[in-house]
Amino acid sequence: MNEDIKIALVNYITGQADETESAEVREWIKRTPANEAYYFEMYEAWHAGLYLDKDLIDVEAAYSSFLEKTIRRKTIYSRLNPVLRIAAAAVIIMICGLVFYNIQSNKPAENLVELKVPHGGAKRIALPDGSTVWVNAGSEITYPEDFGKTSRTVYLVGEAYFDIAETDTEVPFIVKAENFTIRDVGTIFNVKAYPEEDVFETTVVEGKVSVEGKLTSGSDEESKVFLDANQVLKINMAEVTSNSGKATAGMEPIKVVQIPDSEIERYNGWKDDFLVFEGETFEEITRILERRYDVKIVFENEKLKNFRYTGTFKNIENISNVLHVIQENTPLSYEAEGRLITIKTNKPINVN
Repeated sequence: MNEDIKIALVNYITGQADETESAEVREWIKRTPANEAYYFEMYEAWHAGLYLDKDLIDVEAAYSSFLEKTIRRKTIYSRLNPVLRIAAAAVIIMICGLVFYNIQSNKPAENLVELKVPHGGAKRIALPDGSTVWVNAGSEITYPEDFGKTSRTVYLVGEAYFDIAETDTEVPFIVKAENFTIRDVGTIFNVKAYPEEDVFETTVVEGKVSVEGKLTSGSDEESKVFLDANQVLKINMAEVTSNSGKATAGMEPIKVVQIPDSEIERYNGWKDDFLVFEGETFEEITRILERRYDVKIVFENEKLKNFRYTGTFKNIENISNVLHVIQENTPLSYEAEGRLITIKTNKPINVN
């Protein structure tokens, strides 16, 4: 890679580039997916490093000193000979690399805003940059206090629907969830990453996103997949985190599904108080119902978990109404005692 573009990227990321240099960098980033990936890596490494434990590395002081001596004063930098310019690029890339190496998938340790949504309902919030997020029941999002200035990174545990605002800033919108990083490219998308579930999902409603992480079973290398509107990425976490390198029979570790507009509510209808099931097992359905209605559901017989159900519910305030409809269409019954619900049947069970 040309050393001049590396220096330009450094200027751009740190806000030192003038309008001409910024335009050149933006054009370079758009030129190829590899260029875009390189930019995101440098950007994320530096800005995430601002939230590292200061006992690990005082990156801010080292970086400030470096900029003051080499890049911050453009007149000084312009007088550097080619050898020093290459050295300058090497230093900044080394610093970013050190930060990137120390970054963990966990949330930063300080200066955070946390929102936890308990079981029993969802919550809609507005982020400081104007973006809107619907956070599903049993989910949590965390973001820096200065969100929108130096960082637009949201940390998600559970499920959330993101409607990203257009801004003048060049700071990319990033969601870190489970073992994956989702980068927005001007879009609306849903991320489902409950730690107790086996499947990670990203659904794009409008625009485009990239999802990056360990996407290959048995491999420690990270890779990236791009999703367009009406596409769903489903990742079987048990498979991609397995060291065997072999997928379980009948299970796909990673799958991208193209869905029509008519099916999009299946993946994001929860924010509008829809419950949409398309052939899910009753075990999968009960996980959703537990979060939605803040109850605990147990099965009298494990075979009952394998029943599959298709149906749509709208604005159902009481779980009894949902279970009553399911009961009419499947050979099962239920008993409720407070928040504990037991699924049972008095009929012979024949479920594959």
